[in-house]
Amino acid sequence: MNTDRRTLIAAGTALTALFATGACAQEDQSEGQPLPNGPAKGPSGLMEIIHIYADEKGVSHVGKVTVQGTPKPLPVTGVVATSIAQGTEDWHQAPRKTFTINVVGDIEAEVGDGTKIPIGKGDLVYLEDRSGKGHVTRLLTPVANLFLQMPDDFDLVAWANAPVDPDSRNG
Repeated sequence: MNTDRRTLIAAGTALTALFATGACAQEDQSEGQPLPNGPAKGPSGLMEIIHIYADEKGVSHVGKVTVQGTPKPLPVTGVVATSIAQGTEDWHQAPRKTFTINVVGDIEAEVGDGTKIPIGKGDLVYLEDRSGKGHVTRLLTPVANLFLQMPDDFDLVAWANAPVDPDSRNG
């Protein structure tokens, strides 16, 4: 599949609007059911995020975080769309707390403890290894990503486990 620049910009703009407003499917408050014009909610725990983080010694690790309940608005501070040629980005730290959505291509990430993880189309990764050695990114094919920049005080695990705010359901 070829993804042109215009498509990536449109996707980034749409994501920015959704995350900035906390948009979600509307529900009938009297019955808790989706309105006919909105999608039905999926099961809690369906979304899983690849989490790359550094421990207190600066060694990066990878884990998975499961999101409990939806919708979950995100306090996104910026969105960047990128297209990157095949190659290797040697050891580097995440410049800021960032979600990355792999739109096109295949990636292999390697973290400081030696773990390697494949990242494919549609995978959601949260990068917060901002100290120590960081990670290596091997772009096995040309890649297109959306980077969702988060505030410095964002806590992925707390956000993923927090109960759904009933007000966020009203879009």
